Amino acid sequence: MKSSDIQIGLRVRVSSNDMTALVVGTPEYYTPNTKLVRIKYENSTRYEYMINHQLTALPEEDQYPALGGTFATTKSEN
Repeated sequence: MKSSDIQIGLRVRVSSNDMTALVVGTPEYYTPNTKLVRIKYENSTRYEYMINHQLTALPEEDQYPALGGTFATTKSEN
């Protein structure tokens, strides 16, 4: 995924472990063609930096309403 498409609050799929995560930071410089993105895995307290090429945005209907989607968490998911 291009670093220009990444925004805070975007739900993404991590290709290395096929888990869903939430972008919690802006892309940071790593190399000229690669950026590091801070993510938080859903239903976890784990945060990581991932290379932007290892992230894939979920479809728009699976995004939060602030980003044009209809996804909403339930109390049990918090």
